[in-house]
Formats: sequence, C-alpha cells, structure tokens
Amino acid sequence: MYHIIVNPNARSGLGKNKWKLFKQELDRAGITYIVYFTKSAADTTSYTRSITDSCLYKHNATCNRIIVLGGDGTLNCVINGIDDLEHTVVTYLPAGTSNDFARALHIPGSLSDTIRAISVQGKTHTADLGVAHFGQKSRRFAVSSGIGYDADICREALHAPAKDLLNHLGLGKLTYVAIALKQLISLKSVSCDLYLDDKPPIHIKHFYFAAFMQQPFEGGGFAFCPRANDKDGLLDICLIGNISKLYALSLFPLAAKGLHIGRRGVHYYRARSIRIVTSKPLCVHTDGEICGDYKELTLTTCNRQLQYRNTEK
Repeated sequence: MYHIIVNPNARSGLGKNKWKLFKQELDRAGITYIVYFTKSAADTTSYTRSITDSCLYKHNATCNRIIVLGGDGTLNCVINGIDDLEHTVVTYLPAGTSNDFARALHIPGSLSDTIRAISVQGKTHTADLGVAHFGQKSRRFAVSSGIGYDADICREALHAPAKDLLNHLGLGKLTYVAIALKQLISLKSVSCDLYLDDKPPIHIKHFYFAAFMQQPFEGGGFAFCPRANDKDGLLDICLIGNISKLYALSLFPLAAKGLHIGRRGVHYYRARSIRIVTSKPLCVHTDGEICGDYKELTLTTCNRQLQYRNTEK
C-alpha cells in the first residue's frame, strides 16, 4: 500500500494535471494506494504525521511508503511530518517550480520512472537532513535553509501575481529573477556574527544572506554550495557580504554554474553546527517554506536520515 500526498496547486495548478496522468499509470500497473490532496502546509504535515505514527510499525512491522507529488515546499512539509524516519521510505515525483532536491539527486520527473522506482527495480537511498532552530521552533530541511535576501525572495514569490502565468508558460524561474532585481534596489545590509562549531565568531559588517545547504542547488538550480554532500554529516554555507549591491548582482549568473566560489564577498564554509546572529530580524526559510523573521538561527544535521527511493541509473 502506498500513501500518495498530492499538492494539486504545485506549479500554479499543474500538479493537478500531473496527478491525473500519474493515476492512470498507477491503475494500469495495479498498484494499491490511498491519495491525500493537500490544501495547505499544515494539512500536508498532518497527513504525513498520521501515516507515519511510530506506533503503527510496532503493530504491523511494515515500512511506511509515501509518494510525494509536488515541489520542494511540499516535500519539506512531508519531511517535517514524518514521525518515524527509520521506518518510512519516500518516493518523490517533482512537480514544482524549483525541484532542487530532484535536480541534485538525479530523481527523474517522468511518470514511468516513478512507477519503476516504487517497483522491485527501485533502490532505497539515504540523504542527510538539516535542522533549523529559530525562536522556540525547529524545522527539518532536505535542500537548504537560509536567512536574509534569498529568504525574502522566496517570501515575495509565494504571492507574486505573475507567478501563475509564468509557470503555465514554463517560465516560472523568471518570477524569482524579477523579484531578486527589485528587492536588491531597496535592500539594506545588516551586520552578523557567524559561529561555526566551537570556533570564534566571524563578523560580517555588511551581510546580505546566507544559505545553509545539504544539496548543491537552491532557487531553481543556483549552485550556491556546489560541494555540498548529503552523506558527510556536514552543512555547507555560502554567505554573501562586504560587497556592493552591483557586485553582488554580478555573482548570480556565476552561481548558476557554481563559479562564484572564491570571488570577493563570497564566504564558503562547512560545519556540523552553525549559529548566526544578525543585528536585526531577517526572513528565514527551509526549502523555500517561510518560517518568519528572526535575529538568531541555529543549524545542525538531523540524527536520522531520509530514506528515499529512486530508479537505478
């Protein structure tokens, strides 16, 4: 039995169309399933928690098998709802705008590949998860967490009037580009202190943003942390600061290929435990899901890995 969590509004409603085609494939293959259509981040997490209650494995000794049809944000809500990571296997069918988790792990988006992934041809892999702690809350993330400019872009993109049209035209990434340019004009840098493991703090006088990453890509393919490895127990950090706005803008085309590393203003680190303290509250995200504005953010790796299924290459 598979539990399928579908975000029909993924990529401005294209998720609904993908589900209709996927249902035909599932029925043709004779696969048994229960489907859950989500309306919000909260009910996505709630559905997942009920499916993966740790008491269930004690009674039936069967792993929870979940298929996620949606974007990175939907996957993030599922990951945060999993109560029993040890006995849950996720198959991801990307249907969002960014799909950075699928991009990094070479997860195909085709329906036939997903059918193979949940059959005997599929292999179970593992990936580290990060945990972001802010205020009295915490959230897991599979791709990245961030604070500052990049998180603000994610927040505005969620409500951008042109996003639906551009998604339907296959140009959804232009939404992020347009918002990034607009926000950069009015962006005011703040200062921050970055603490890595047990080392002395690193002070950044003019801070724009920091991305804390398990995977190399975020934002629809920007390789902010091209060396990120989800098997090493470390988080990779790309912090941008102490440069002019114009120079910061010039880094984004380079970041699309990971060529920004080593450039002025690009600070790259790796650590097991990270704490960042900013001089004023800034927007925080996990896998593009907005968490609110905070002055302090602590990040670690989760003590259990995500188990996911993929087709063999």
